[in-house]
Amino acid sequence: MRIGELFIIILFGLIIIALLPVLLPVAACLYVKAKFDNVRFKRYLNDHEGQTFFAYTDKQSSQKYVETEILPFLPPETRIFHLAGKKGRYNMRDDFGLLTHAVGTMRKTKGGFPYISKIVEGELSTESINNRLYRAIRRGVGAGEIIKRVIKFYAS
Repeated sequence: MRIGELFIIILFGLIIIALLPVLLPVAACLYVKAKFDNVRFKRYLNDHEGQTFFAYTDKQSSQKYVETEILPFLPPETRIFHLAGKKGRYNMRDDFGLLTHAVGTMRKTKGGFPYISKIVEGELSTESINNRLYRAIRRGVGAGEIIKRVIKFYAS
């Protein structure tokens, strides 16, 4: 090992040791906050049994289609999340923290946006309608089949 590489390793180690008094409390706070958020999210799911969600992005190839062909036909009680911009700005009002957690949970589902979700027995059940949406857009057809699928998902 050359002296320059050894110097960099020693310097890096000293910086880590110097920052340890700051990093440990920050890491502990982040861990506790994550646990607290998970408990709050579980409580939210239990308190809002049956709530339905529809989440879509502002992707140019689909936004107009979703807003004209799908949103007007969703059940009125459906919470609609429009994720806009690279940072994913949500229109979630007062329960922003809980619902960003919901969107994060939706993103774990294979397929991509838009997602349809509902709360069933304290769990968030999610399905991607991405393939159906883009198939309908490519074919230039209405969203009748997508709406039927969404309604069936919400009713089951």
